[in-house]
Amino acid sequence: MSKHEDILKYIRGLREGSSLSVRQISGFMGVSLGTSYRAIKQAEQDGLVKTIERVGTFRIVQREVKSHGKIMFREVNRVIQGTVLTGDNYLDKEISRILIGAMQTEDLVKYLEPNGLLIVGNREKSQRKALENGVGLLITGGFGTGEEILKLAEEKQLPVISTTHDSFTCASIIHREVYSLSLSQNIVTAGSLMVKQGQYTIDINELGTEIHPEDKNMILLDGNRFVGAIRSKFLEEMTKENYTAYLLPDYSAEEDTTLLSLRQIMSWHQLNIIPVVESGDYRGIVHRREVFKNISSRNLKSGMSTDQLIDREIKIDSNKINIRVMPFMADEFGSLSQANFMRLAERLILVVLQENGIHSYHIDTYNIMNFKIVQLYQEIELTGEIIDRGEQFIRLEIILNVQGTAYSKATFMIQHFNEK
Repeated sequence: MSKHEDILKYIRGLREGSSLSVRQISGFMGVSLGTSYRAIKQAEQDGLVKTIERVGTFRIVQREVKSHGKIMFREVNRVIQGTVLTGDNYLDKEISRILIGAMQTEDLVKYLEPNGLLIVGNREKSQRKALENGVGLLITGGFGTGEEILKLAEEKQLPVISTTHDSFTCASIIHREVYSLSLSQNIVTAGSLMVKQGQYTIDINELGTEIHPEDKNMILLDGNRFVGAIRSKFLEEMTKENYTAYLLPDYSAEEDTTLLSLRQIMSWHQLNIIPVVESGDYRGIVHRREVFKNISSRNLKSGMSTDQLIDREIKIDSNKINIRVMPFMADEFGSLSQANFMRLAERLILVVLQENGIHSYHIDTYNIMNFKIVQLYQEIELTGEIIDRGEQFIRLEIILNVQGTAYSKATFMIQHFNEK
């Protein structure tokens, strides 16, 4: 076994939350810094460790992620507003494949697979063949089916659904639903960012002993049950009898809490870490640096994300953005869409705040006034300026100009994390 493989084996044996570094591995395993570095990078690619900037590298355990990319028979019945002829108990099965029965039954067979869905009209021969191969039925055109087909469906534990829509309409509706579900796969949540680290937790049985806190706030547990968060500066005064008086207002996240919600909570409470809790059980923590780092956007059909397309066209100054309104930025009326105005505004906010040394923030509220319509291919300029700054909030103003004339004006109230 090579030294590289020895290091990976050692990392696999570490407890979840254990910290490690290039120098630590190098010294313990008796290998060069380069070998140690390459092994840790490989472990990161394999999902064994996670590195958080200015925090460190930790052993992690890959958790099963809830899949939202596939559709179930129940969702199909809901979106096409169908009627279940039989198989109510089997609607929660996941659909493996969707077919339209617009071919001869003999040709259809080779495309059938278990837990698929066949969209078909009143063709009982095709319906029977589908059920025999473990495929559920969506019967279109408002047709029903015979008792023998319904009996076979019950034997095979498959649903049979009827709808008044035609086959093409059904396929279009279901495709939109599958696409909508697939988008949720890219949503960043607390569950995908959390790590389990013992140095940020204290058991209530440890209260009254010497404790060296890792952060200004610590997480109090009773076994693995989440009790609450406490200020580290009060640890010396706390005991098992009086700890409830020191609990902070309840703030925590669930595994499906979204990134923007995390940003809002952590900005509002000025948190470096936030506990992730499910049904009262402690799951792990999310670090501020993971929450506020830039997250890549979804790709368009071109293979590039909207942000990447904007990056190709945009010119950025310290408090100014210049860009030509391109077709991908326009709505169906040929005007700059509100969504893309916000993309540009958010990009400018990032630049202006970083110029002022602010890197962790969350847009809380905003107000937009449109004086004129920005049209396709117009050259626009956005300027941003901080007009008020407090301990936790910033008021920032953005003006969109076309050839020196103001077309839009937006005011943003922004929560920021006090880095001091």
